[in-house]
Amino acid sequence: MGPANPTSGMTGVVGHYFMTSVGYFGMLSSLVVILDTQGFSAGQIALLVSAFTCASKVAKVPLAPWLDRISPRWSVLLGCGLAALGFIGLHAGHGLFLTVAALLLAGVGISVNALASKQLAAFASDHVESRATMFSVLNVAVNVSSAVGAPLALWLVDRHLYPCVTYGVAAVYLIAGLVTGMTFWKSITPPAVRAAPSWRTYWHVFKLPGMRPFLLVNYFGWFLYGQLFNVLALHVSGTLQSPGRLGWLYTLNALLVITLQLGVTRVSERLHAGRPFLAVQMSYAIYLIAFVAAYLVPGYEGAIVFVVLFSLAEMIFVPRVDVLLLGLIGQDNRAVAYSVLSISTALGEASGGGFGLMSYRWLSNLGHHDAFWLLAAGLALLFAIATRRMTGGAHPPALAPAFR
Repeated sequence: MGPANPTSGMTGVVGHYFMTSVGYFGMLSSLVVILDTQGFSAGQIALLVSAFTCASKVAKVPLAPWLDRISPRWSVLLGCGLAALGFIGLHAGHGLFLTVAALLLAGVGISVNALASKQLAAFASDHVESRATMFSVLNVAVNVSSAVGAPLALWLVDRHLYPCVTYGVAAVYLIAGLVTGMTFWKSITPPAVRAAPSWRTYWHVFKLPGMRPFLLVNYFGWFLYGQLFNVLALHVSGTLQSPGRLGWLYTLNALLVITLQLGVTRVSERLHAGRPFLAVQMSYAIYLIAFVAAYLVPGYEGAIVFVVLFSLAEMIFVPRVDVLLLGLIGQDNRAVAYSVLSISTALGEASGGGFGLMSYRWLSNLGHHDAFWLLAAGLALLFAIATRRMTGGAHPPALAPAFR
C-alpha cells in the first residue's frame, strides 16, 4: 500500500532526515564540552564518547532482523523515543554509571531510527519516478542539517546554555518521531513476512545474486571517500601548515553538495540511464582526477581543486549506492540489507582512512608526501577496473532489474 500522494511521502522522509540530523550533529559537536562541564576526566569523557559512538553505529546490526518484522512507523517512534529519553537522562542524571546508561540508550535510539529512516526512504522511493533524485534530496538534507545543527549547538554551548542543547535535541527527536509516525500511519502496511527473526537472514541477504560484488564496490567507494576527513586534514594542517583554513575546505564540500547535488544527479541519470554501475565507475574516475590534481597543483590551491573534484565524485556515488541496493533486494529484509550495507560502509571508510594516514605519514617521513596522491589515484583506477570486471560492464544480468 503506497501513499496517496507520493510527494507527501517524500517530503515526510526528507523532513524526518533533516530534523533528526540537526539533533544528531548538534549533539555530536557539543557532547565533549557538555561532558567536560559535568566534571568528568579526560579518560572518562573518551569512554563516554566511545560508548555513545559505538551504540549509535553498531546497535542496529543485532536488532535489524527484528526491525524487519515490524512496520517502520513503529521503528521510527521507538528509535526517536529512546534517543529522546537518553538525552533527557544525559542532563538529568549524575555520575559515570547513569551517564553511560543515558548515552547508550540515546545511541541505541539513534541507531534504530537510522535504520527505520532508511526503510521509510526506501518505501517512499518505491512510489517516485526517480530513486536517484530521491536519495540525492536526502543527501542535501543531511548536509544542510549538519551546517545548521552543529553551529546552533555550539552557539548555545558558548553561552553556557547546556540544558537547551540536551533538552532541545531530545525535543527534536521526539517531535520528529511523532510527526513521521503519524505521516506514515496509514500509508505503510505491516511487513508481509512474519517468520521468526533469525541471524540466518543476514546470510540469506549476503547470498542474494549480485550482493557480494555490490558490497565490495560500496567498500571501494567509501575507502576512497575516507581520504577526505583523514589525509586531507593531515595534509593541510601538517604539510601546508594551514590548520585554520581546513574548516573552509569542509564548508566548501558541504556547500557544493547542497547547491549542486540535484543537478549532478540529473546529469548522471541522463548519461547513465539503466547503467548504474557506469555512474559508480565515473565517480571512481573523478576521484582519480582529484588525487592527480592534488599532486599537480601545489599548496592550498591544490587542496581547493581536490575538494571541488572530490565533492563531484561524492555527489555521483552516494545516491547510487541506495539505488543499487534496492534494485538487488526488492521489498524484503530491507532493515537487514541496510545493516549489511552499513557494515561495508564503515569498514571501507575506516580502513581507507587508516590506510591513507599511515601511507601519507610513511611517505612524508621519506620526504615524498606528494607521492601519496599518485598512490591513491592508482587505487582509484584499480577499483574502477575491478568494479567493471565484477559487474560485467554496463548491464550486469544479476543486477539489471528494478534499477531506476
